[in-house]
Amino acid sequence: MASIHSEYHRFLEHLAQRQVHDDVRRLANLVLDHLEPLAEVGAARRGRSTRLAPLTIDNLAQMPVEYAGDGRGPEAGSALGRLHQLEVGPFRGFMRQETFDLSHDITLVYGANGTGKSSFCEALEVAMLGSISEAQAKRLDQRLYCNNARLRRHVAPALSFKVGDEAQVVQPDEAEYRFCFIEKNRLDDFARIAARTPGDQRQLIATLFGVDQFSEFVRGFNPSLDQDLMLTGIQAAQLAQRRLLLANSEQTIAAHPQKVAAVEALEQALAQRMLPGATYQACVEWLLGTPQQIGRLPDVQAQLDAAPPSIHGVTQARLEALLADAYRLQELLQASSAQLAARAGEVSYAKLYEAVLALADGAIACPACGTGLASVAQDPFDKARTGLEQLAQLADLQKQDANLRTQLNEAVRSLWDEMRRVVAAAEIACPAELQAADLPLLPPTAAGNWLGQWIDGERRAWQALLQIAETIEGLDAQAREVHAQRGALAHERDRLQQHQLEIERLRVMRVTADQELAAASQTVAEFEEANSYLIQAVAAEVPVVAHHQRIKTAYDGFLPEIQAYLAALPGVLLQGLGELARDLYNEFNRADPPGDLLHALWLPVAENGKIEVEFSSEPGVRYDALIVFSEGHIKCLGLAILLAKNISQGCPVVIFDDVVNAIDDDHRDGIWRTFFEDGWLDGKQVILTSHAEEFLHRIQQELGAKRVGAIKRYKFLPHQGEHELRVDSDPPTKNYVLLAEQALAADEKREALRHARPALESLTDRLWTWLGRRGDGRIDIKLGGPRSPWELNNKCCKLRSAVDRIAAQYDGAPQAVAALTALLNVSGTSIEWGYLNRGTHDSRLDHEFDRATVRAIVKSVAMLDDALDVLQRR
Repeated sequence: MASIHSEYHRFLEHLAQRQVHDDVRRLANLVLDHLEPLAEVGAARRGRSTRLAPLTIDNLAQMPVEYAGDGRGPEAGSALGRLHQLEVGPFRGFMRQETFDLSHDITLVYGANGTGKSSFCEALEVAMLGSISEAQAKRLDQRLYCNNARLRRHVAPALSFKVGDEAQVVQPDEAEYRFCFIEKNRLDDFARIAARTPGDQRQLIATLFGVDQFSEFVRGFNPSLDQDLMLTGIQAAQLAQRRLLLANSEQTIAAHPQKVAAVEALEQALAQRMLPGATYQACVEWLLGTPQQIGRLPDVQAQLDAAPPSIHGVTQARLEALLADAYRLQELLQASSAQLAARAGEVSYAKLYEAVLALADGAIACPACGTGLASVAQDPFDKARTGLEQLAQLADLQKQDANLRTQLNEAVRSLWDEMRRVVAAAEIACPAELQAADLPLLPPTAAGNWLGQWIDGERRAWQALLQIAETIEGLDAQAREVHAQRGALAHERDRLQQHQLEIERLRVMRVTADQELAAASQTVAEFEEANSYLIQAVAAEVPVVAHHQRIKTAYDGFLPEIQAYLAALPGVLLQGLGELARDLYNEFNRADPPGDLLHALWLPVAENGKIEVEFSSEPGVRYDALIVFSEGHIKCLGLAILLAKNISQGCPVVIFDDVVNAIDDDHRDGIWRTFFEDGWLDGKQVILTSHAEEFLHRIQQELGAKRVGAIKRYKFLPHQGEHELRVDSDPPTKNYVLLAEQALAADEKREALRHARPALESLTDRLWTWLGRRGDGRIDIKLGGPRSPWELNNKCCKLRSAVDRIAAQYDGAPQAVAALTALLNVSGTSIEWGYLNRGTHDSRLDHEFDRATVRAIVKSVAMLDDALDVLQRR
């Protein structure tokens, strides 16, 4: 919570400079008072707004407008002087109190994983910041987190600093000391987030600077509090709805005369369409009728409902025509039969001729007498053909006769059929006339000579039938008139029914208007009495709604302010760090090809901005650093940014919490040289923890004996089953020069030479490296054989000559030459040089080392170490 608390205080300081409504400031102060419970929930399922809304409703009006400042920090504390010492324990892994001397320029804390280095750094965090970032990240209660797991308690660490000769206790101040810490976890998270999606990378800078929890806190605010506020009164809404009904009722009462007038106008218009000049009521009575008089519509409907008369379609003319046609065909048949009878004798010849011709195919003799056709007087077959041709007219007469007979039969059948139809129609239309006529019975079929009794003599029966047909014809004329009248009646009925529908519609309109008037009148009469309790509830609800509206306005003003602050935070944190971070990054990566170093670095000024780089090999071309950098280079970039921030803020101390172990081995040399050789951290106290033993070993060799002698070292040792931190507050130095001097002081000549050998190797390597950077670093070294190692004496001799050539140009070079000369003044054939040349392996010697010679060697090595300090401008 501390990082959220501290960053929120900075937001309040920012808000104090903004022109915002006083209620926005009140709400901001309210959030400050309830920061911890609000930070526990986020926007999911409206958790934040559900928790914030009740607090705001109860307390907003009483909150102060002005920001009172951060009461947790010192009001006017003095600037942090040099750190003096840290007293810690019991705390985390410490079961008893330990005191750490932090007064030196450099404090190295090293040990294997699990030995307590993190507890040491967390004690510094509590003492300087008042919180532990790891506890916040794990959402653990800090008090419980600080407890020793076995003792179940802790004592707050005490960190002191000195101003002059006076020691003072450091008061936790996150705002003042936040950039003193550079942690491995931040670099790891920075590199890990860089590999995520662009949406996740918005947390990049927040994570690097340890304000990611504040970022998540800000994003936990819901877009609005509307769902948790009463912005419109429930009772007021109900009363408004009911007043809407009342207004509708009053409007209905006022509009009733117009509605009635409109209905009456429609009635008059309908009356003029029905019966011009008549009243509407008269039209209704004429159309629908009264108890005393049938209406026109029922009358017309009754006429249409009655069965219409049948039309038989019987006429005298048709009977006469059918009879005349039968007489005509009979006369034609009689004439044809007479002609055919006159030539009846020829018929037999026709059959004979046909028989003869039937034998003509392949015949060679007469079929009657057997005479050969060549001997007969006339060819019987030719005679038969000639005869048939002459009888063709007879055949036509026969066909005509058969056709006329068929037509006559059909005409008689049609006459019979029509006569039957007339009799059948008479049975329906005029049965009395039919019975009085006493007509003969018609046979069931048209065959036979049945027509005679109808037309023989004076045609009495036929004439009677014609008289009956005339009667039916007259009745058909009357029926046709009735049918013509039904069509007109149907049209009239449809028109009258439309009038009836309009009359019904107008009646419904009038009834509806009257019913609405009655209901509206009753609603108006009963409203005040029925809603008296609701009116009182609405009056009590008005100030509540006004208060909730005030809260909504305050929240809608507060949220954009804190979101804008978060969006601008990366720019604030990174302001002015670009060039410094670029230079530090290049120093970290000094072993990379020159073209891979940075020509320019652009840090983001907004939350979603990119980190862009420009390489020395491609000036003018920008790249997204998170895309082109490897994970190791991204971590170096993060370390460069954090260290640049520490330097730009003028922090008196920088604490590296296992940072080197977050960096790959290829960059460690450049990192420690940047820390301790290049002057970037001059004037700062440096506390560095690490479990990289070789890294710390290399630092102690190359910093030089004088500087290493001023370093305070602590070594955390693995526990031996007691689960208690073991701290060696004065571990042996790793610097070979110091070890050689200590061995010489203890009169351990062999041990002094054993340390002098690697010290001389390291120092001559450093001198050779310096020489290569200042001029020609090539030297010739002689070997005793193809597999022989080069001798250290030979290396020192060659280096002395090479440095001596340029000694006048550089401070410290003459001292280096003097140190090598003093070293080489010891005879190269001495057992001491033999021991140095062979290395540190155990060997049996026949003679004792000379104390004076060993002292001269160790002194020369120390002189060379001092000279290198001058050469490297430490």
